[in-house]
Amino acid sequence: MKVVILAVLSLVSLAFGAPRFQLGEEWELWKSEHGKSYQSQREELERHVIWQANRKYVEAHNQNVHILGFTLKMNHFGDMSDSEFSDMYLTKMSNRNFTSAKVFDSSSYEGDLPESIDWRNKGAVSDIKNQGQCGASYAFSAMGALEGASALAHGRLTTLSEQNIIDCSVSYGNHGCNGGNMYNAFQYVVANGGVDTQSSYPFQGRQSSCSYSKNNCGGTMSSVIRLPSGDETSLQQAVAYVGPVSVAVDADNTAFRYYYQGVYSSSRCSSSDVNHGMVVTGYGSTGGSDFWLVKNSWGTNWGMDGYILMTRNKYNQCGIATDASYPTL
Repeated sequence: MKVVILAVLSLVSLAFGAPRFQLGEEWELWKSEHGKSYQSQREELERHVIWQANRKYVEAHNQNVHILGFTLKMNHFGDMSDSEFSDMYLTKMSNRNFTSAKVFDSSSYEGDLPESIDWRNKGAVSDIKNQGQCGASYAFSAMGALEGASALAHGRLTTLSEQNIIDCSVSYGNHGCNGGNMYNAFQYVVANGGVDTQSSYPFQGRQSSCSYSKNNCGGTMSSVIRLPSGDETSLQQAVAYVGPVSVAVDADNTAFRYYYQGVYSSSRCSSSDVNHGMVVTGYGSTGGSDFWLVKNSWGTNWGMDGYILMTRNKYNQCGIATDASYPTL
């Protein structure tokens, strides 16, 4: 494989010329848009080869959008290989112990559900955040759900600190920027008596020593409610009547990485092996397709300004309801 890569690089180098090769206007615009720079001409050449392959994938997908139902777009992940992306941004959600969690009581929410809901319109969702190259989506998912619960309870939205969770929840089973799960994050907040505000404990993109200060506490919670695994009806009830819900999905798919707009649907994702934490902030339907409105933590350059519409009521696709939970105050 290494020989093949070197051969391809040699051919591309000859095509572009040396010592200074022309990479094309589109490549230059993409680099400028996403603030990309490289330490050497060789590194840039290697990244350009990967970028070209990813660009071809995006173009091929979009030529079949009438069948697939959603479009892709080259974003800031465009110069990364599949394995690099998986290693850097996705993580196997670590084992969680639900023994002390309360179970969602669907009988309390029987009856007709709203056709759609968007908690952003209720002031319960903070701005899109960016986890960078820190594998701590669990922290962003947990804090997104707690921000929503607190806002709905107190009438004001306070943005909470993911860094607090990354640094301080290790003893509860999380691993800083190397993975974890939302339940462990919630357990930490309960036992700790709260979590700091984001402004007082800002995100650093790496794990540091725990620096929680009670004086800067921005949110508290008393317990965790877990939803029946794989039950999209319970998830819809919780989203409709409680607020934003923490979920985990299988995001290890090239189409997911370059998602742009439309209702995302994939037969290649797992409903059991989840690897990325997110927040369901609403649901609805468009063009005859039911969807979940899901908040991500990959910045506003990804998806629909940081959001994705994921298919709803289709066999728990991508595990959207496999590991769902929310905090109670």
